[in-house]
Amino acid sequence: MKSREVLVHRPGKELKIVTLPQRWLFNDYIDPVEMEREHDKLVKALQDQGVTVHYLTRSMDNKPKLYMVRDNAVISDRKAVTCHSIYSVRRGEEQIVKMRLKELGVKIAGHIFVPGFLQGSDIFFMDKNHAIAIIGRETNKQAIEHLMNMLKIDVIPMEMENLTNTKFNLVNDTAVISEDLTYGPLFDLLKEREYDIVIATSEQTRNMAVNFIQIDDYRIVNVKSDLNEKLKMIGYDVIELELRELLKGNCGIRGLVLPFY
Repeated sequence: MKSREVLVHRPGKELKIVTLPQRWLFNDYIDPVEMEREHDKLVKALQDQGVTVHYLTRSMDNKPKLYMVRDNAVISDRKAVTCHSIYSVRRGEEQIVKMRLKELGVKIAGHIFVPGFLQGSDIFFMDKNHAIAIIGRETNKQAIEHLMNMLKIDVIPMEMENLTNTKFNLVNDTAVISEDLTYGPLFDLLKEREYDIVIATSEQTRNMAVNFIQIDDYRIVNVKSDLNEKLKMIGYDVIELELRELLKGNCGIRGLVLPFY
């Protein structure tokens, strides 16, 4: 699923409130100026490859993780379902995303409500009509049922104790998974669907190298990592970026863009 048109949010003044990282779901103290610089570098790399990049036109001073924009909606065939976060500090982000999507001509098919909880980064499209969903703390089965009904897509729920959205990715007929997932239902599903499987080490996974995006048939954008050498060996062109501050929000490049699938 190629990301040729995306929505992003350039981090800004809202980062000033992050004096206690864990309170705002960051894993370390952040440098707001460097985060802005890194985000600009990411956007330039996308635009240089012909990707259409839209920015949010609004923000909120108390939403420092809004730059992880993918978490707030799922889009298929230019129809969007906005998400409901399990985390109170993130609720409200989806309303800003919803307004911007409407301005850009994306139809809002619906919204996830309690008891459903949905994080957009937990949805991995295999094609426009089929996806895999990670079931866990951030996304539950009630939300997936609503998502399927509103977007008219088939979603396979995948529930594993050690599975997160930074340990798994899909690009064409290739699946990249962390080495601790090589046994279990996800691995079995991928083999059944005849995906070629690339194994990422625990270190590569921790460094968010599995969390890349596809922007063309055989071209991806990823953080610098030796995992990219494996991807290049099987025919992928990898655009590498040095991103450290942005990743302190517990996401890789994939979490920073909301694609218009």
